[in-house]
Amino acid sequence: MNAMNQKTFERPISEPVNRRMLTADQIDDLGEAILSLTREIWVLTDRVQVLEAVLESHGVLANAEVDAFQPGPELQAQLNAKRDAIVQNLLRALRAAPEARS
Repeated sequence: MNAMNQKTFERPISEPVNRRMLTADQIDDLGEAILSLTREIWVLTDRVQVLEAVLESHGVLANAEVDAFQPGPELQAQLNAKRDAIVQNLLRALRAAPEARS
């Protein structure tokens, strides 16, 4: 990267950011959320792999097709919207007051 293309930062990367999403008493909630998300990711991963294996065994598709697939603009927009909704829901839950999460 040449000098003209280098990004400049207002603070050194090693300097911490003064930002708090969670209070100290919400750390257990965060741990619980991470474990819950990890379980959900595993269920989805398992089901996708099983689905791909079943479809491939019936000659419906080859795993390489899934790996090489490039979504068109419409599908990509739908995927982006669903991803953004999931992220916003997670952030909203993390920022909610403890009484709002009960």
